[in-house]
Amino acid sequence: MPEHQLSQGWVISAIQNLISIDGLISDGDWIESKDQDPNGSIRLVQLADIGDGDFRNKSQRFMSEEKASLLNCTFLEEGDVLIARMPDPLGRACLFPGVGQPAVTVVDVCLIRAGLNPAITNHLLKYWINSPSFRGLISENASGTTRKRITRKKLEKFEIPLPPLAEQKVIADKLDTLLAQVENTKARLERIPQILKRFRQSVLAAAVSGRLTEEWRAHARASSIYDLIEQWAVEREELKSEKRLKKSFGPKSDPSPIIEDVPQSWAWVKFDHIAEHSNNSLKAGPFGSALKKSDSVDSGFKVYGQEQVIAGDEQLVTYYVNSQKYKQLNACSVKPGDILISLVGTIGKILVLSEEAETGIINPRLVKLSLQQEINKTFIQIYLESPVAHDFFRGFSHGGTMEILNLGILKELPIPLPPLEEQTEIVRRVDQLFTQANRIEQQVNNALARVNNLTQSILAKAFRGELTEQWRKDNPDLISGENSAEALLERIKAEREAANKPAKKTRKQTTA
Repeated sequence: MPEHQLSQGWVISAIQNLISIDGLISDGDWIESKDQDPNGSIRLVQLADIGDGDFRNKSQRFMSEEKASLLNCTFLEEGDVLIARMPDPLGRACLFPGVGQPAVTVVDVCLIRAGLNPAITNHLLKYWINSPSFRGLISENASGTTRKRITRKKLEKFEIPLPPLAEQKVIADKLDTLLAQVENTKARLERIPQILKRFRQSVLAAAVSGRLTEEWRAHARASSIYDLIEQWAVEREELKSEKRLKKSFGPKSDPSPIIEDVPQSWAWVKFDHIAEHSNNSLKAGPFGSALKKSDSVDSGFKVYGQEQVIAGDEQLVTYYVNSQKYKQLNACSVKPGDILISLVGTIGKILVLSEEAETGIINPRLVKLSLQQEINKTFIQIYLESPVAHDFFRGFSHGGTMEILNLGILKELPIPLPPLEEQTEIVRRVDQLFTQANRIEQQVNNALARVNNLTQSILAKAFRGELTEQWRKDNPDLISGENSAEALLERIKAEREAANKPAKKTRKQTTA
């Protein structure tokens, strides 16, 4: 029973009292997997097909005519109201539009067919069932622990407000118009995140090709990155001669450019050219047998894994190892400024450790890159996240998806390296543009939340009679007398009584 005052000419009635004598309220049919036939001609409508106000036509299950006849299935008719008796959301309803072939539905779907001469139209009944007030009734009366459900017997006894028949059509037409506008707005808003995603990718592509800072280069004076690369090469060879670095340390070959027309002031390098002078500067995590869950302790040295990298949050805690295990796996240790990259599952995700990062090691699912101190690590992150790097990695994949990444592939990646000052400028500009995109995305998400609430708000107004308040004032004859909702109920009641009244027995006449 609604808490608000009923609109003029409206009455309250249980759903079962609004259906004409040729109507139907029924559960779907009990159809098991063994009853189905992928080559059958009867479509089996399932929970996945029932949207919140719309028929989604998702399932592809069928059965044969013979099996449907044997099970005495109830065939659906166009315009039937289908109600999902299981989440999500529980009690969502839609009209069956027809699927171009005979169809039945499953037991977890309730079917309501108002009939040829009902007190309420299927169209309005669908809207009423999807309204906040009715959803509240369903929530209060649902049963079950793991998965809530609502029974058909409870559904048919729920009371709803009944407007006069002429007003029902006006309400339904207004809801059609208003909710279509809401859906159009929602569809436009939902396209914006994809537009922003393409925008971010275009920013990254421009950043790593030099286009983003083309104007900046025309007026700025930057130091030579070539001189710095040469300096690192000299230092590397000196450390090798002193046996402080392995002879195998450093680049094995020069990179082949993978972007055309990068600025001449940029140099093509590989990670071996710009790695920190340490034998373990480019390192994959330990083999699985070297680091086990049984090594975990409550405190000590942090173990970095995919959890932190995928979430972009170095402070997430997984587990720790003691000092003995840390020393044993010291080659996999990390420090502030190191770049961590995920290799398994969600691959290619990147995290640059901040100055506040805890001392620790990486697990087998990560690789770490310790680069020369002068290199802007965020610029390297930008490049690794760019379409250029992803296209390179995709060349090592199977079936065109980036499913493989390892240290060997990373070492082969050609990197266009700008002068240090330009690296800083690129990072600044990318951050500025991404901040604007993130602000827009947040505004879109806020707008989407309001739009999603708007549907329920409009249905609530309709349920209270607010959408047709002026219409009732303008059309008093259409909501009173024989046109009133009360008269509708009386007619349905009389028809049922007449149908249930036993026929009078007639006495045989005798002949003289």
